[in-house]
Amino acid sequence: MSAAPVTRTTIAAPLRAAAGTSLLVDCAGGRVGGAKRLLNEFDLYLRDREPPGLQVIGRDRTLDPAWLLRREREQTRTRRFELSLALNNVSFVAAGRQRHVLVHGAQHFLRRDEIRQLGRRISPVVHAQAPVVWAALLRADRIFVPSTSMAERVATYVPAVRNRLTVAFNPVTPPDAIHQVDAMHHVDTARSRDRDSAAVDFLCPVVILPQKLLTGRLRAGLAALDILAGPPHRIDATLSVTGRAEQLEDPAVACHPRLRLVGEHSAEVVIAMMARCDGIFFPLELESFGYPMAEGRRMGVPVIARDSAHNREIAGPALVGYQRESGEDIAAAMHAAQAASRSRALKPDEAGHFDRGPYFDQLLGLSPAG
Repeated sequence: MSAAPVTRTTIAAPLRAAAGTSLLVDCAGGRVGGAKRLLNEFDLYLRDREPPGLQVIGRDRTLDPAWLLRREREQTRTRRFELSLALNNVSFVAAGRQRHVLVHGAQHFLRRDEIRQLGRRISPVVHAQAPVVWAALLRADRIFVPSTSMAERVATYVPAVRNRLTVAFNPVTPPDAIHQVDAMHHVDTARSRDRDSAAVDFLCPVVILPQKLLTGRLRAGLAALDILAGPPHRIDATLSVTGRAEQLEDPAVACHPRLRLVGEHSAEVVIAMMARCDGIFFPLELESFGYPMAEGRRMGVPVIARDSAHNREIAGPALVGYQRESGEDIAAAMHAAQAASRSRALKPDEAGHFDRGPYFDQLLGLSPAG
């Protein structure tokens, strides 16, 4: 399958939130990782602006066939929704005069080479879900995706919806100083540091799952640290990973002296750790967005990742890219990231690319607040 180019679509005229307007939002399934961070941003948005007639469903619900059938019954003969929004990849098929959906599950739109590479690491459940996701997209009026690469994936599998696609970056709200300090109280003080200390630490803030192939990528990152420890740099650095030893497939990687497995933490704690590290190591490739890259860009923290079109789009000027997944290439990127971090050369991106207000206004079809 070849992906044809996809461009950002023109924003359709928004709905006017008037008396009697009703909006139905399904947020089932968003419990971990980027999906959870998106729901956190949605809650912040609702704290500032709750549209009239809004009904949110699916909190603490699993996204399964039973739920997909049940949610359609929210629309009855006596209550008709002006717009329905699914934040979980699967569009409503009947509820809503207009139907919007956010699609951020790259695993439902794998390329053939990815299918071969990942094999059984992708659950049969995911393969069974994919045709349901594709079919439901045909019922959506507007389809939001968080990156151009994700738009290309969707358009390759469901070409009929190409003109309904809109690329919109997921929202990112950086923590203020008070929340950073509060969040770090939940992290062992031995693991706490900041970019002014002598210690050098890179952070890999990912949820470890088999399909992310993280063990091999950490092996390359640790080889890079071993290179930095020798001449001419002699930088004694560590790599902190938000996971546990039993989640890694190679005990030699899990026991590497430069690896610190800090366990899983809330998004707030992880973001506070990002703000204090010398660089965010994000070696993943099967991503529709990549929250750590956007958060690094938003906070002015260097992002060490592959020099790809997707990563350049999301990380922007924060990207310190490497061409090959080799110790030498990654070491060069880490060295450059550490220098940028200590010099404070990289400034937080405040251009508004990741603002939550305009983002959710778009998804809900509302006129901008103000």
